[in-house]
This record gives sequence, structure tokens and C-alpha cells, in this order.
Amino acid sequence: MIESPALSRRSFLKVVGGVGTAFALGCYSIAADGNGKGGSAAFAPNAFLRVDPDGTVTVTVSKSDMGQGVRTTLAMIVAEELEADWSKVRVIQAPGDSAVFGPQVTGGSSTVRSMYQRMRLIGAGARIMLVQAAAQIWKVDPSTCRAEAGKVVHTATGKSLTYGELAGTAGTIAVPTDVPLKSKDQFKILGKATRRVDNRDVVTGKALYAIDVRVDGMAYAVVSRRPAFGATLQSFDDSDARKVPGVQSVVRIGSGVAVVASNTWAAIKGREALKVTWDQGPNTELSTATLRRDLKALIGAPNEMPAGNKSIAAQYELPFLAHATMEPMNAVADVKDGQCTVWVGSQSPDGAQNQVARALGLTNDKVKVNTMLLGGGFGRRFNNDFLMEAVLISKAAGRPIKLLWTRDDDLGNDSFRPMSHHALNANLDNGKPVGWSHQLINAGGRGSRGSYGRAGIPYAIPNSGMASGGAASPIPTGPWRSVENSQINVVNECFVDELAVAAGKDPYEFRRALIDDDRLKRVLALAAEKGSWGKSLPKGWGRGIACFTGYGSCVAHVVELEVGGGKIILHRVVIAVDPGTALNPLGVEAQMQGGCVDGLSTALHAAITIEKGKVVQESYFDYEWLHIDEMPRIEVHITESGGEPGGLGEVGYPSVMPAVANALFAATGKRVRKFPIVLSELV
Repeated sequence: MIESPALSRRSFLKVVGGVGTAFALGCYSIAADGNGKGGSAAFAPNAFLRVDPDGTVTVTVSKSDMGQGVRTTLAMIVAEELEADWSKVRVIQAPGDSAVFGPQVTGGSSTVRSMYQRMRLIGAGARIMLVQAAAQIWKVDPSTCRAEAGKVVHTATGKSLTYGELAGTAGTIAVPTDVPLKSKDQFKILGKATRRVDNRDVVTGKALYAIDVRVDGMAYAVVSRRPAFGATLQSFDDSDARKVPGVQSVVRIGSGVAVVASNTWAAIKGREALKVTWDQGPNTELSTATLRRDLKALIGAPNEMPAGNKSIAAQYELPFLAHATMEPMNAVADVKDGQCTVWVGSQSPDGAQNQVARALGLTNDKVKVNTMLLGGGFGRRFNNDFLMEAVLISKAAGRPIKLLWTRDDDLGNDSFRPMSHHALNANLDNGKPVGWSHQLINAGGRGSRGSYGRAGIPYAIPNSGMASGGAASPIPTGPWRSVENSQINVVNECFVDELAVAAGKDPYEFRRALIDDDRLKRVLALAAEKGSWGKSLPKGWGRGIACFTGYGSCVAHVVELEVGGGKIILHRVVIAVDPGTALNPLGVEAQMQGGCVDGLSTALHAAITIEKGKVVQESYFDYEWLHIDEMPRIEVHITESGGEPGGLGEVGYPSVMPAVANALFAATGKRVRKFPIVLSELV
């Protein structure tokens, strides 16, 4: 169950932003009850941690969980340094409030990387205070005591006190200024395969998403939205809509016309009965074809490079992509009495608090953001547009409102991964690359093509450069899983494969010879080994390889597939990943599997297309994700180079699509130039 911490802002001093050797925490002290063990008092040294008298350890997680498992991993980090009994650890979700919890943006595979040292210090500092509390009670030197499994033990005598028994006294101990952290070989919780703390609740339906929230007096709303990008509302007639049973009111807001009803179905039927007049705007002739034309027109000359004895050129196309989260956009808002309470799945809950406060002319302390589990995010829930609609409707209707976007609302009004066109050129001299050029033009990017900069490739290729730009587009774009790497790495890894073949070399060996990063080289070798690289396959089968480095991690994919009967049949995907340190191997595996499914789906099926200024796709039947009977066997192999843990949410995606494309070449001798892949379009 998702809860909010009970501490008020004045009850503690928050963790400061920088992490050094000092334990930079204030102490929320609760006095001992006088029985020598502090048995009836809780120990809450900061906003993130509380130990109750019954020994329960509560970790408050300030980042959003959209299935990536951060509520589990961050709690494991605290529990490790605290020497907690994992069976007595529970997790609650923090509300949106950066004044208390610091930045709460969840994305860019940054959560664990940004919180790792901070959460370790929280656990370690509290452990020291509990040990000192026990030493004070026993009147012994703290160095003669040790913490283990949720208790403090006096080494010489073997006597012990549980953390619950020590809670009250620990609250009176001064905050330590020097907090040593464990070495990796001392870990007892981290590094162990650990199931997510909310797995059972998710599977049994007890876990609460925003779409599950019910509030007394709540009404339901949907919005009639623009028929094309850039269209503006002229007028509407709601007389028929108000006749629909259950419809309570009709409200005009900035994005359209909202129908408020006693249930969602009534709201949808009321929306269907609305008569809305729109000015279609300037984009009714906009289509995927016109955008493709505009993107290609901005391709210029490649950067200068030595001639070599062989030149290779290729152009690639990638489509708009919607996030299509399993839980469509929704939120509950209650605006009343100069305050606002919302329930929302947001990747930026502190940003949501700021936005709501500004829109309503309130101070932040008058806005409470209950952060729910997210039924998928992938960058879409950075944008709190759906929440702001709920807030404005609640204000106008004078009651709590649950706003729901239908699936066609969701697909048609996303912040899309941009459509893009890529032109790549390279020269080879005696089988070695002597130059590389990559031009990227996005729909809705930063204007005309800029000058060449670093190529962004992990290969030691001289005279390599990349230029990017954009063609004007009214279609809103935003971050999508792995952001620019969902485009750049895809085409780079396809093109590297082309260079290998042009050089007469094995694609794996060609890559390996050009990689200076030892981590990536080891990961690539592991993928090749586990993926049976070089072993024979039946006719019509092929293997493809690709790799990626970023977000502090390295990954490589080997895809094994078959082409037959006009279809692509996926048989096996082997993934090798180095996350630096694998804090929870089950979490690493799950992230790699999820990224892989997304990569396979966008390689073979998914694309958003535009006709007459609007999105064509309406639901999963025409914006397809991989079907269960299409799933290959996925094998994940984890190798650790040590050091800080790297990101994982973005890492599993960028090398899947090119591995599929490269496997297709191995099976057919034809290259992929456009995604999603259509066999008849291979060249």
C-alpha cells in the first residue's frame, strides 16, 4: 500500500545536496521513555528513515516507481548500511515536495546513480547512532558493539538489543560527523537477487495507481480534444451532452471541452454527444510523407575526411513513437478552500507541485501531491499536462475530479519521440575506417543543420563527426526511453555493421578492434560468447550484434532470427550488461528484458504516422507492441566491473533494434534502411 510519511517539514532537517565524508543529516529526536531502552519511541533521524519500537524499519522513497523497481533498490541500499533485517523493512512513497526531499525527477536512468551515496549515508549514520545508543545503555565503549540483522550485539558478552528497543535512546544521540561506509565485500543485502517489495500487491491488485484512486464526492471527466495539431476551439453546443444520463456539467478548458459525469462511461457518451466547432488550423495537409520530404531536404554535405579506397553511404528513417504506457494518462484533483490535493503518477512530482501552485496562485505548501505507482512512464510522465487538466476541471466543477484519457486520447496527444532522418558516410582504407559522418534531422528539432561535433560513437574512428538539426513541425516531442540514443545508436550500429561487411571483416571482430573502452569490449565479447557468435545456422537464419555504452553502463545484444514465409521469426536474444555494480540482479535482469521488448517492438511493429495533421493510430491494434507468441527466448548475462552502479532503465533499448537489423542482413543479405522493418522494403 502506498503511504505518505507522517513527519512534518519542521520535524527534521533534510539531507543536504552534496555528499562528502560528513554525515550531513539533521536529527529528528524523539526522547526515550525512561525505561532504559526507549521502548515506546520511534527513531526518525531524517525524512527518509524511521525505526519503530516494534523493530519495523520504514524507508521513504522520494523517486517515482514506474516498474523499474527503485522503491526496492533504494530501500536495499539503506538497509545494507543500516544492517537491517530485510524482512522487517517496509517502503512508503514520498509526496511531491522538493523542499523536503530534494529533486524528485525520475528519468535518464539517474535515480540510483544520484541517490546511491546519499541513501548509504542515511543508513550508515543511523546504524552508528543505534550502536552508540546500545553502548550508552550498557555503559560500554561503542567499539565493543556491532550491528547485525536489526539489532546491536555486545561482542564480549553476546547480549543484544533490537533496533526497536533502541529507537527511543537513539533519538537522543548526536548526529555523527564521520560515517565510514561498507566495502562491497561486506554487502549482505546488496548484490543479492531480491524480489520487489510491491510484487505481491501488484499481482494481487492491491497496489494503487492513480487510476485506482477514489475520493468522496468525486466525479469523472474526459476531454473533447483538437482534431488536428494546431486546431483551435471556436464554439461548442453541449445541450445534447447534458441530456446523457449521468452527465453533470460541461467545462471549457485550454485543451478542449471537458464533460463531467457520475462515471467515466457517461462522460465518454456525453463527449460523443457534444457538438464542437474547431478551426482546423494550418496543419491539415501535414503528413508523414510531407515531413519525410522536409527532413530529407535538410541533409547536406558530409564532414571532410580522407578519401580512402572505399566509400560507404546510407540513409535511415525512424518514425515518431508514442509512449503508449499500459496505464493511460489520468489524475485525480481536488481544489477547494484555497488548497489542492492531487493523486498522480508523475515522473516529476515536485514539478507537479510547482505547476499546480502556479496555476492556482497558491504557495507550494497548499498543494499536496500524492505520488502513486506509475503504470509505465518512459519519459511521458515528465509532462504533467494531464494533471493540469484535472486541476482546472476540479476548480471549475467545484468538486474532486478523476480525469481519464482514453487510449486514442493518449496516442493522439503524446509528447512523441521525434521522427528523424539520418545520412551516414564513411571511408575505408585497406579495411580500416578513416572517416565517419552522421547527419541527423529531427521533426521539430533545433532548426537547420548545425556544425559537426563529436560523433558520439564508442569506436576509435578518426575524422568522425556528427551534425544535427530539425525541420519545423507542430507535433509535440519529448523524451522517450533512452532519449536521443533511441535514434542515434540505432543507426550508428546498423552503419558499423555495413562498414564491417564492406571491409570484409566479421561484424563482431570489426567492432572489437575499434573499441578502446575495456568495459564495453568485455561486454561485447561476453555477448558474442553466450550468443554462439560464429556458429553455423540453418538457411534463412541470421545473427546480428550491436552494443551501447551510456548512463554509466555498457550493454551488447546478439539477436538470432529466421526469415521464412514472408515473416520474421525471433528465436533468441542474448544480452550482456555491465552496470558497474549490480545492486539487485533481479532488477538488472528485468530492466534488460523490458528494454529488449521495447526494442523488438519498435524494430518490427510500432510507428506513429500522421495524416491530415493528426495521428492515425488509435490503440494497440494499430500501434502494435510485440505479441506474446512473437517473443523470443531472452537470456541476460551480468558482468560487474565494480565501482558506482550505473543506470539501467534506458540502457536495455538502444542496441536491440540494430541487432535485429544486422541479423536480418545475415539472414537475407539485405539491409534495413527504415524502421519499423518491412521485408519488402529491404535493400
